[in-house]
Amino acid sequence: MSGKLGLIVGSGLVAFDVDIAARAQTHTPYGPPSSAVLSVVIAGQRIPCIARHGEAHAIPPHEVNYRANVWTLYQHGVRRLVGVNVVGTIAADFRPGDLAVPEQLIDYTWGRESTFGGGERGVLHVEFAEPFSASLSAQLLSAGSKLGVTMRRGVYGVTQGPRLETVAEIDRLERDGCTMVGMTAMPEAALARELGIDYAVLALGVNHAAGRGPQGASIHAEIERHLKEGMARVARVLEILVSEADARAAL
Repeated sequence: MSGKLGLIVGSGLVAFDVDIAARAQTHTPYGPPSSAVLSVVIAGQRIPCIARHGEAHAIPPHEVNYRANVWTLYQHGVRRLVGVNVVGTIAADFRPGDLAVPEQLIDYTWGRESTFGGGERGVLHVEFAEPFSASLSAQLLSAGSKLGVTMRRGVYGVTQGPRLETVAEIDRLERDGCTMVGMTAMPEAALARELGIDYAVLALGVNHAAGRGPQGASIHAEIERHLKEGMARVARVLEILVSEADARAAL
C-alpha cells in the first residue's frame, strides 16, 4: 500500500532528536489520543506523529488510548504507520543497542480496548496471521541496510506492564519463541489492520530481559545508556525511509 507515512513513538521519544514543526490538537469518537498530532521533520518532510505515552511520558502502557491514537493518524491521512518501540532483548544474538523489525508477535496483554468493532460496525474478524506489513517491514530493513545497520527479525512478546517481567516469565516467553519483549505493539497492530493501515515496528533493544544480562547490573542504567545512541540510529533509518518514499513517488 502507498500513502502518507505516520509514526507512533513510545518511550524513545525523550531521546528522539527531531524538530517538531507544529502540534495539532484533535478529538476522536474514542476519546483523546495520547498527544497532539506532532509534525516531526524528517528528511525535510513533515511526518504526523503521536507520542504513545504522551509528551510528558505519563501514560503507562496498559492505559494508552490505542484506538484514539490509531484513529487520529488515520484521519490525518496516514496509511503507512511505523511504531517505534523500545524492547528488552531475549535472544542471545539480539543485544541492547541493536535494532529490530519483528515479523511476528504473541499477545500476553489483557483488558485493553482492542477493536473498532461492535455496535453499528459489527464484529470485525480481521485476518492477522501476519501481523506486520511485509512491504513496510522490507522498506525499514532496506533503510537499515543502506546505513550498514544490522536489523534483527524475530517475535515480539507483548506484555501488560507497566512492571518489567520476572525471570520465569522471560523463560516462558523464550520457550514460546519470543526474541524480544515490549508492552505496546498490541493492540496497536490489530487496530491498524482493522483500518487497512500498513503497520510495522522499528524496535530498539535497550536492555537485557530479566535473567539475560549480567547479574547485579542496573536495568535502568542500561536503558539510559542505550536509549540516546539507539534513537539516533532510529532517526537515521527513518530519514532514509522517508527519502526513499519520496524518490519512489517521483518516479
